[in-house]
Amino acid sequence: MSETLLSIIIPVFNQWEITRDCLCSLRRHTPGENFEVIVADNASSDATAKALAPLGTELFGPRFRLLRFESNRNFGPACNAAAQSAGAPLLFFLNNDTLLTPEWLPPLLRVFQEENPPGAAGPLLLYPDQSVQHLGIAFSTRSPIHLYSGFKTDHPAVGRTRRLQAITGAAMMLPATVFQAAEGFFEGYRNGYEDMDLCLRLRRAGHKLRCVPAARVIHLESKSAGRFTHDNDNGILFNQRCLDYIYPDLHQHGVRDGFCAVINDLLGQSLLTPPERDAELRAAVAALDPAQRPAALLQGITDNPYWAWGYETLADMLETQGKHLEAAYLQARLTEFYPTRKAALKLLRMTNSHDPQEMRRYGEHLLADITAVQSDPELQKNLLQRHITLAEKFHDRLLLDLCKGKLADLEQNRAS
Repeated sequence: MSETLLSIIIPVFNQWEITRDCLCSLRRHTPGENFEVIVADNASSDATAKALAPLGTELFGPRFRLLRFESNRNFGPACNAAAQSAGAPLLFFLNNDTLLTPEWLPPLLRVFQEENPPGAAGPLLLYPDQSVQHLGIAFSTRSPIHLYSGFKTDHPAVGRTRRLQAITGAAMMLPATVFQAAEGFFEGYRNGYEDMDLCLRLRRAGHKLRCVPAARVIHLESKSAGRFTHDNDNGILFNQRCLDYIYPDLHQHGVRDGFCAVINDLLGQSLLTPPERDAELRAAVAALDPAQRPAALLQGITDNPYWAWGYETLADMLETQGKHLEAAYLQARLTEFYPTRKAALKLLRMTNSHDPQEMRRYGEHLLADITAVQSDPELQKNLLQRHITLAEKFHDRLLLDLCKGKLADLEQNRAS
């Protein structure tokens, strides 16, 4: 057997069919024998318990190892235990809700052969429809987000190399020595935020992070039972440990990639199609026959995923045609990247009697959050002042101007 270069570590808990498909795709699209596969089973009680070892051995032979725990140790402890038993200089942490694609591995290996390799790198993660799920984590003044989620892979912004504060642990490669020096995943979290915490410690140690768009993996995303159960507690712990060391950078990514940064009704950052491009797109739609406009609008938002007017206008057209679910979906997508009171109210109207209650509950929560911010001038001032302090701390002139401009607008509106 050739020398082992890479240890692929896959934590699992039940969901046998998903794990099976992941392992089969890994075998199908990973030629050679210079890797090992270590599956860390968190006490699965479904078919995983009996079927995993035979399938792993069938697919990978002696390069497959199974670590089975007597209780669910959660993501971080399971990955750390598997990493301690790994025998390769490179580690690749991989969620079981992923499907590997042809040529996924060589681009990742190449970045660690560069003169100044990153501390950690990950592939471009795609939804099953081949749109972007993850090409790095960006931070707004409110929360972390997957940058450019939903974009087409041929959008110019997707292929660019960029400075990242964090990448997802769903598919993360790094040298074993780097992982050990960082003391692995912090085990105080429960299935969330472990990756961002690790990335922060890597950056504080002087390492860079990379997303490699040429390496592509399909991510079914958050199929694990209870994936979001502990998000609130995890978020509080992350803020306690890391808040002083992260900075808002969503607007920086967006402006570099040709978008317009604004402050939305939640007093967070949003990215929008620039005004001049918005005007061009509107004029092009207006020049068409009415029957041609829906298709043109759909193409417009596909090519320009932050075109707010396009989403709103197409949603209105679809609602008029009685296509209520499609209209509500577009309206919800708009509120995800540009949350405003107007958009939230329209979403609630659209979901009044036609659409899944989950979408309506989302609209209700969004409207409640926006109302809480807009009805409290002191809260508005404190939030914006906090953002201004961050902008000054990190010498971010763009964020400083955005927040000061928004604060001035709010004060002017109250005075009038």
